Amino acid sequence: MEIFPVLRFLCRFIILSEVSLAHRGVLFLDELPEFSKTVLEVLRQPLEDREVTFDRARAVLTFLAELMLVASTNPCPCGYFGYEEDRSCTCTPHQVSRYRSKISGPLLNRIDIHIEVPKVDFKTLSGAETGESSTAIRDRVNRAPRSRATSPPFPRERT
Repeated sequence: MEIFPVLRFLCRFIILSEVSLAHRGVLFLDELPEFSKTVLEVLRQPLEDREVTFDRARAVLTFLAELMLVASTNPCPCGYFGYEEDRSCTCTPHQVSRYRSKISGPLLNRIDIHIEVPKVDFKTLSGAETGESSTAIRDRVNRAPRSRATSPPFPRERT
């Protein structure tokens, strides 16, 4: 028995399981192009249909998957493409092209907001300005499940 089809199925199953677990929440995929292209393409249909269907020999199971997909990516494999100040990119144009091509146009079309985050130096981040206290954040997080439980479910469009 060849192992690659089994591994492909397991990767697809794990990703789709994570999609269904993120129902009514957020699915965060860090370093999006590092996932295999096959796995990324599997995400397209659940994002559009808002449900995940597992179709195996003995059963067909459908789970709701109404979620917000948040993904991050670097501009290239080394992460320094476009930053010429203190470090320069070590990737070849072919590597950059291959890295970016892992995310297909149809998948990008299902992501509503694209934001480019510029580099911020350490001195700016470690400045004297203080943010919200941990206690205030904890209180806000503890209130969130109660407000979410009382909110109406996501609207579903059926055709």
